[in-house]
Amino acid sequence: MTAGGPNPSRATGHGRDGDPADTAPRADGSVRRDDEPAHTARRDHDGRARPDDDGTRRDDDPAHTARPPAATRAGGSVRRDDVTSPATASPRRGGGPARAATALRRLGGRLRRDGGRAWRWARRVPPALWVRATGRSPGAGRRPTAAFLRRRMLVLPALALIALALGAAAYNDVHRRSEELRDRSVPALVGLAQARTSLGLAQTQAELRLLNPEHAGLVELGETYRSHLAEATQSLNRVAQSGALSRAQEQELRVVSGLVVAYGDKIAWADRNRTSRVLREAGVAYAAGMLRSPQPANGDQDPTTVLDRIEDLEEQLLDESGDLAAWSPLTQTAAAAAALVAALFAFTVVGTSVFLRDRLRLVSLQILAASVPVLLTPVLLTVGGAQEHAAQADVHDAVAQLEYVTAVSGVGREIEGVAAGAAARMRSAHPDGWALTAGVAVPVTGLGALACGVTLYLYARPYPPHFARRKDTDA
Repeated sequence: MTAGGPNPSRATGHGRDGDPADTAPRADGSVRRDDEPAHTARRDHDGRARPDDDGTRRDDDPAHTARPPAATRAGGSVRRDDVTSPATASPRRGGGPARAATALRRLGGRLRRDGGRAWRWARRVPPALWVRATGRSPGAGRRPTAAFLRRRMLVLPALALIALALGAAAYNDVHRRSEELRDRSVPALVGLAQARTSLGLAQTQAELRLLNPEHAGLVELGETYRSHLAEATQSLNRVAQSGALSRAQEQELRVVSGLVVAYGDKIAWADRNRTSRVLREAGVAYAAGMLRSPQPANGDQDPTTVLDRIEDLEEQLLDESGDLAAWSPLTQTAAAAAALVAALFAFTVVGTSVFLRDRLRLVSLQILAASVPVLLTPVLLTVGGAQEHAAQADVHDAVAQLEYVTAVSGVGREIEGVAAGAAARMRSAHPDGWALTAGVAVPVTGLGALACGVTLYLYARPYPPHFARRKDTDA
């Protein structure tokens, strides 16, 4: 066979070994090789796969899906469309953790960028504040003297008065709590403790006189019982006059006072019938039931006996005294704001002094002297408030021990000792002295704030408020 001549085997439809021809024409004109598997997908004129004539093969079958052709990148490399990166892989192939790691890296980068911007902004804030405090304009160099002085004439007194108001509000709140604790809560708690223990001692004395086999039916109650009962009644009256009770608590106290009267009447009835053992014991037992329940009261049940009601009032007043001895949100917020405004006032005073030295060539002793009380008063009020708060906490801890006092001999002196110690601790904080100091310092500070404004007004008087611009005219 000559080169370039026709191939006999292809012309006759047979291979070199006598096999049938390798290709066979299809209905659409394409040629299929006979050695190609029968289930290979056929493709139509637009390249999409379609099933064979026997219908045994589907293009959506995952086992026989045709692989799409490779795409060519701009650089000439071949990219397979079916190859996925770890970041875009499906969850079944571990793409979920990869996507989470990528999101975390992006979040970390964003946080670093935001943190860097915040740090750069924070570094620019102090210089910018100092430029404004000293009257230097960032764009134009220096501000006009008249405009700067007139602006500071209003800014300095305003900052001083705001700092003064906030500091006075914080101290007044602490001092008010000291007065309430000293004049109301402590006397009320002491009175309730005395009433509770006096009733217990009265019941002990009644049982001794009326139920003791040696004295039963032979002697009267005596003055000891009557003194204990009178002490309980007087203590309840002092509690009512203390002013520490709310309306609901005052109503509860009136109920307690009525029960104490009924208790005394029942003991007196048993004493009148002391010759009868049955009546005497019945009267004492009934009075004891009015005084104290034989079983402790449930937490969800309201108290019904005299001593249970008194103890419930003690717990309420102890909770209120604890609130008085704690730092209040008003005190903390006002004190923090006062410190911030006072620092801003000091910063502004320093900047104003620098401006006056550079521009007017003077050192203003008047502004410095007027600023001293503005900066000193918050410090004094802070020290006084801290001392009074420490005394409040100690007084609350002292009166809280009255809850554990029981009706034993000599308990009256113990209660009086606790009350005297609480009063002495409160006096050691000198709340009245600090109140007098605040009463003197606050007006002086107000005068200092006004003096700052007046001084700057006098400095600005020689300068006109506006300067006329000169217009250039052609000759």
